[in-house]
Amino acid sequence: MSVIGIDRRWQVTFTISIGVFMSTLDASIVGISLPTIVRSLNTDLKAVAWVVMAYLIVITGCLLLMGRLADLFGRGKIFLLGFLTFTLGSTLCGFSPAIDFLIGSRVIQGLGASALMAIGPAIITTAFPEKDRGQTLGMIGSVVSLGFITGPLIGGFLVEHLGWRWIFFINLPIGIMGTVLCLKILKGDGVAGRMHLDLPGALLFFLFVTSFLLFLNRVGRGGTHFFWGWIVLALICFGWFISIERRSSSPLVDLKIFKKRLFISSLGASLLSFWLNGAHNFVIPFFLQDIVGYSPSETGMLIFPVALTVMVMAPIGGKVSDRAGVRVPATLGLILTSLAVMSFVFLKGEASYYDILWRQVALGVGIGFFNPANNSAILGSLPKANVGVASSFLALARNLGMVIGVAFAEMVIAFRIPAALPAGEGPSLEGIQDVWRLVIVIGLVAIFLSWGRGKKEI
Repeated sequence: MSVIGIDRRWQVTFTISIGVFMSTLDASIVGISLPTIVRSLNTDLKAVAWVVMAYLIVITGCLLLMGRLADLFGRGKIFLLGFLTFTLGSTLCGFSPAIDFLIGSRVIQGLGASALMAIGPAIITTAFPEKDRGQTLGMIGSVVSLGFITGPLIGGFLVEHLGWRWIFFINLPIGIMGTVLCLKILKGDGVAGRMHLDLPGALLFFLFVTSFLLFLNRVGRGGTHFFWGWIVLALICFGWFISIERRSSSPLVDLKIFKKRLFISSLGASLLSFWLNGAHNFVIPFFLQDIVGYSPSETGMLIFPVALTVMVMAPIGGKVSDRAGVRVPATLGLILTSLAVMSFVFLKGEASYYDILWRQVALGVGIGFFNPANNSAILGSLPKANVGVASSFLALARNLGMVIGVAFAEMVIAFRIPAALPAGEGPSLEGIQDVWRLVIVIGLVAIFLSWGRGKKEI
């Protein structure tokens, strides 16, 4: 899809925004329904956890495949297929008679969501000229924040008044509207020509991601034979994947892209940034409820300003990166993010609303400056023929970073929890502060990568 007229650009942006909003809304809306699903389907906590895990594994494992399919067959076609698949999965989820059926339907949903997440930024990148790319990606970042903000609010209302099935049925009108817009607007994609799809590479990468995520899911919960088996399997699959990609005439991932300093530095900074934020997002509810003593509703109101601030600041941060380049706003955003998280170390059990609020707002401002600039660098660092792969790597860094951040926080907290701790007991203040202290190191490495990134090299 070449750079198009101004009116069409905003139609494209609106269409992509619907897909991004639907996938992020679903990611944030499901969690609030899990206790109700346990009772409704007569299941248990371990089984219902797979409602979340299956979705996460399929999305993360299929991102590179979707990016490659988009480069081979057209981004608009694969994005449309993502809408159709996600809407079908949502319908099946809503009608699920048992937990196994619901988990299988979430797998279908995850396939659709992986296409929407992987390809949306790529379509934006090719629709807009480079001078406006950062601002537009910032607007997409605002849509992501809007999805996360409204998910728990809408989900709570639907579960309480209409039942848990409506958290999936709500996707149907959104999906139908997005499908119609895709058919009308997303046309004229360029494709790479006659090339083969690297199915062995796609399968090995999926197995690598799945086993790696299952390993991370067990970190901090005690090692077992299966626990170590997952990481061994992940390493074997990753090594085999690299070997196949080197020999393939049409690889899933052209390994030469990792020789580009701008791409690898920006990708590394993104993964580390989401690692830092994922760890903070995991511990902050425990701090606010178990340590300070706020209620769940008060906790929600104090977490909500981060997403709200990002929604406001991301377009501004993107516009700044369009004018000043990505290096300065991205690095300043990371510095502010790291300082905001570090400042939580100084809080004790008597922290006031104001003490929490200004730190959360500062964190949102930092994220709002970093993400659009850094995303623009990732998407602009490779030739347009590889923009689908670049976009899928961007989403992959985000998902892996958040998962690693949660696993990291769990592991750090576990060192402070005595073996005889009663069931249901939350982390201590010292354990939470350990997480905040250690993620500063992650932030410093991200700042180093961001500042040391190279210039665009195509």
